Amino acid sequence: MSLARCNHCTKGKPPKGNKHIYNNYVLPIGFPETAAICGAKHCENPAYIWLNQDEEIAFLKGQRVFSINTGTMKVKVGDVLCGDKTD
Repeated sequence: MSLARCNHCTKGKPPKGNKHIYNNYVLPIGFPETAAICGAKHCENPAYIWLNQDEEIAFLKGQRVFSINTGTMKVKVGDVLCGDKTD
């Protein structure tokens, strides 16, 4: 499962995962003006998307959508509150 971390929090090195090895990252669409925010506590920097070995192979085969490790990604939103859309 992918991991969302900024360069500052990883200190320019691959992050250490509990279950996965991360060697390479990809940039989310629109980087650095992206909604993908670093999952490190108290960090709000744009995130790189770090891929595990299986995801890197999938990326090389053309896959471009990846799941982010639960609880490690924050989303930046726009300034407009759209209101209650329940009907």
